[in-house]
Amino acid sequence: MYLLIPYDIADDKRRRVVEKILASHGRRVNYSVFEIETTPAKFRKIIKVLEANSDPRDDHIRVYVLGKESLKKSFVLHSRDGVFDHEVLYL
Repeated sequence: MYLLIPYDIADDKRRRVVEKILASHGRRVNYSVFEIETTPAKFRKIIKVLEANSDPRDDHIRVYVLGKESLKKSFVLHSRDGVFDHEVLYL
């Protein structure tokens, strides 16, 4: 199971807690975006911990569950990891 989790949290204390939770499960790919590869059981735990450590009135956390087909069509623009011909995606 692959997740992309962007967030917008104004409160510094809560933001640091959320960052720590996400960093313990995945890797930061942008200032407020994490990629996580996990199991369904760990996914449920991550969501519960995020819910317990965020404020539903003020915090915005999105969870995108990515399937294998969408991952095959994903790429990093300007990647230093190598060349990927993303033009083939638009044919």
